[in-house]
Amino acid sequence: MPARVLMLPGFGGRADQPILVQLERELSRVGLSAVRVALRPGRPSPGLEDEVTMARTIAGADPTVIAYAGRSFGGRVLARLATQTSPRALVLLGFPLRSAAGKRRPEDEAILARLTCPTLVVQGATDPLGPVRMLERLAAENPRLELEVIAGAAHAFGRRQRQAVEAAASWLGRTLGMT
Repeated sequence: MPARVLMLPGFGGRADQPILVQLERELSRVGLSAVRVALRPGRPSPGLEDEVTMARTIAGADPTVIAYAGRSFGGRVLARLATQTSPRALVLLGFPLRSAAGKRRPEDEAILARLTCPTLVVQGATDPLGPVRMLERLAAENPRLELEVIAGAAHAFGRRQRQAVEAAASWLGRTLGMT
């Protein structure tokens, strides 16, 4: 069985969230498969502990899971998990350093600073939840963090979703030695 990528959707999203389905197709082109999992609906647990525990259980039960990819809220969960489990690679699609109300999330900034696995953040150039300037600063401080900015895209990527997904799949293929 090929190496697998554990994927989590954005807040309230299902396992069949279109960006994850599209990423799974692209991953198959570089020799990877995916495990797409939905998070429980409703309000997040304090510190995202319940969500991280769920993701850890899934990843731990499948020895073929070697990398993670999360969309927005799913990325927040998987970034926390990556600090505990050291996957071979992590992709964050639209990482929200701010809440919808514009409030900073210093704990998420600290998580990105602590990551030790190769990590790619794919971010829309005009994403108000993940200002590129903040991410550039964090990437400059953490050599394991790479930033791919998608011009003309905001948080949901819109018409630039294919570009974001292709960047993520290509990077994972190279990073994991699949291409």
